Amino acid sequence: MAFWSRLFGKTDKALPAAAPRPPVADEPQHLGSEEEAFLAQLVADLANGKRRDQVASPDVLLKLDGMWRSGHERLAIDWMDKLLSVPEVPAAATAPLRAILVERLEQRGELDEAGAHLDGLTAIPMYALRAHYLLAEHARRRGDHERALRHYEAVLGRDVDYPNVRARVERLRQLTGRGAAAAGETIAAGDVVGVQAGARYRLVRELGRGATGVVYLARDVELDRDVAIKLLHPHLAGGEQQVALDRFFHEARVMASLRHPNVVAVLDLDEASRRIVMELAAGGTLRDVLRERGPRTIRRAIERHGQVLSALAAAHRRGIVHCDLKPGNLMFRRDTDTPGVEIMLGDFGVAHLPDETGTVASTARRPEAVGTIAYMAPEQRRGEVTPASDLYASGVVLFEMLTGRAPWAREQVMGGARSADDFRLPPELVASAPKVADDLQHHLIRLGDPDPARRPTTAQALAESQRLRERIIATGS
Repeated sequence: MAFWSRLFGKTDKALPAAAPRPPVADEPQHLGSEEEAFLAQLVADLANGKRRDQVASPDVLLKLDGMWRSGHERLAIDWMDKLLSVPEVPAAATAPLRAILVERLEQRGELDEAGAHLDGLTAIPMYALRAHYLLAEHARRRGDHERALRHYEAVLGRDVDYPNVRARVERLRQLTGRGAAAAGETIAAGDVVGVQAGARYRLVRELGRGATGVVYLARDVELDRDVAIKLLHPHLAGGEQQVALDRFFHEARVMASLRHPNVVAVLDLDEASRRIVMELAAGGTLRDVLRERGPRTIRRAIERHGQVLSALAAAHRRGIVHCDLKPGNLMFRRDTDTPGVEIMLGDFGVAHLPDETGTVASTARRPEAVGTIAYMAPEQRRGEVTPASDLYASGVVLFEMLTGRAPWAREQVMGGARSADDFRLPPELVASAPKVADDLQHHLIRLGDPDPARRPTTAQALAESQRLRERIIATGS
């Protein structure tokens, strides 16, 4: 199945065996073409230490694609193998070509040949998500449930909303006897995701999972209250992952230090048990609300938006950039219809933390782009971390609250240029609130500007949202 159809396919509830693929037609083994002459010279030059930066150049990819489209699929694959087999070519230079080769092999149902390439791509942040997914799919088709589950969970660790994967993980956990803890089970009664946490808390059910851990609904039997417990992923709990473990609790302490009504409160830390205890978001997430109830009213959306910006302002003052603001990480303390209910920002698992001075640079570099791609600002996708990136994500979330959809079509999520015009509100929404529509649109356009330098500061955005809310109340919009 092609990349796009797989990426945006419907969630399946079972694990059907892969349909048999039609036999591949014979094809000529030699093209004798301009493409082959070009590629042969490139291989020779690479072997002589030349043109090492051109392995995946646009010219090379264009010629390989032309060979593939002309029906010489196997020949194109063979040439990609030749280019990738030249020793001492830097991995960064070969990664784009390696990723294309993997996709071509997947299209032909020949992923058996792609194992080494996929393993290499899991170490490259830009390609890790897709590589883990293909490794999981391949293992599932072969009946290797343990391996499939390991790679599917790696996918969820990077994108908890990746299509189809959650259903597959749940099914595979059942097949391997690793289902979520049952209601009333004491954490200390058994090994739960690789850690022990003590008898004070009783697990009820899994609430969700993110990049660093799994969150459970639990009962605090000492204080007789429901809480949320986050347990570190087992693959991050080993001695060789001490950096990840230190970061897990450092982030929790930073979040606890914010002490803000719109940030999830941390109630307890236990490093020995690798657990964080947090207040429970009994009202669910904003994602749940949008799926179940649809778009919010303008007044309610701006109210929630202001609360989100208030949380971001508190974080940014401390030098923290959240990096993964999205509806799934925005939670309600109580049912959303309760008067005065507040939204809370949680899951700082991939946040950029302050340096030793307690601040974050106006533009800081990270070794990888982290976050959820549909909500990532253009500079964040390049690995540049800035508080303005959180503001961009807040604009995406506000647009989604108002319209029930993202600012761009789903097929545009993985690529394509970003424009502030993506955030244009639909005419029917503008017509429904003519007295505030212009101001609301101006605010969204500023938040969604592809250039972070042209976005408002967090304080400016918060002030704009407060003025908008006052106008909405005054006009009855």
